[in-house]
Amino acid sequence: MRPVMHGDLTALARHLLTLAAPDRPTACAQLMAEADAADRYRKRLRRAHPHWGNGTLMARALALPHLPEPRLQNPDYARCLILALTTLTQRATRNPRPLTALRLASPPDMVYHSTKEDTAMPKTQTKLAQIDPVWNRILTEAHEAVKNEPMLGGLIHSSVLHHGTIECALAYRTALKLASGEMSEQLIREICDTAYNADPALALAARADIMAVYDRDPACHRFLQPLLFFKGFQAVQAYRVAHWLWKTGRQDLAYFFQMRVSETFGVDIHPAARIGKGIMIDHAHSIVIGETAVVGDNVSMLHSVTLGGTGKEEEDRHPKIGEGVLIGAGAKVLGNIHIGHCSRIAAGSVVLHDVPPKTTVAGVPAKVVGEAGCATPSITMDQLLRDSLM
Repeated sequence: MRPVMHGDLTALARHLLTLAAPDRPTACAQLMAEADAADRYRKRLRRAHPHWGNGTLMARALALPHLPEPRLQNPDYARCLILALTTLTQRATRNPRPLTALRLASPPDMVYHSTKEDTAMPKTQTKLAQIDPVWNRILTEAHEAVKNEPMLGGLIHSSVLHHGTIECALAYRTALKLASGEMSEQLIREICDTAYNADPALALAARADIMAVYDRDPACHRFLQPLLFFKGFQAVQAYRVAHWLWKTGRQDLAYFFQMRVSETFGVDIHPAARIGKGIMIDHAHSIVIGETAVVGDNVSMLHSVTLGGTGKEEEDRHPKIGEGVLIGAGAKVLGNIHIGHCSRIAAGSVVLHDVPPKTTVAGVPAKVVGEAGCATPSITMDQLLRDSLM
């Protein structure tokens, strides 16, 4: 078993950077414990693995944007890296492991430890970049699906098993759905391939969206289902390509994608809208999201939701949805208003004013009826008001 390498620690620091500062020490200790447990398990099986924790740390980092190193000019990132090193040093004192010399550095120095393996790091990092837990699981489920239902073999092979990466599968599936007599499948596929190659964040967001659907939709039992069958997921991925086109100055082509998504899925998302990752749109019928709308990470919404404007003003006129918000079926959120993080909007409500964080609103017009009922309403998907009524 090789010692802990710089790549492991930077991966852990990237993961910690996504968490709130008070949560980082606990998460750091827990993730290191998971990595140690994975190593011990593989040692009992006598299956040596070249990466600490069977790639646990690096696999977590795959869900994050890969920015060039060094990034210690970011003080918050540097603090996360120092926390990882400190925790590792404390664990090594209680349970020594074959660590080489570690040098704790402060910004803007690089954290580095010198070993003979340093010369092999570029090759190792290339191999690590090929680790993709989400895509690997989709492939496994696809093989099992073909075995259980041979009639779907052609669909599953063409949509999943024929492709080497999730980016290729997403591009193929989007092109297949949006193609028409106005633009061929091949042309749309080329556009999608260009987008995924130019912006890795698109596929990273798709992975987060798959996890969101799997975690929150009781009708989703496999990672494979959103990619093949769920139009909410497919519509969001097509929007992400359209948004990339919009940002790169290709507005007319972005509008074409918006039109085809609306015609195909019944979901109308303006390509200029900004939508985070970890999005779950259940049933996804009659969804409307306007041009200046902003949707934060880990938001869940059901069918017939409108994030619309009021009047004919051309400036900022659409809602800003915070992170972790749950929007019930048929809810209408209108105007340039802010919906606080981890709040709930009851089904059928019409929201015309700002909503405080961690609250539940209901009615026409919507009013605050209590607290959100839990810390993460978009994940629990509990829409009943029994715990929220004042």
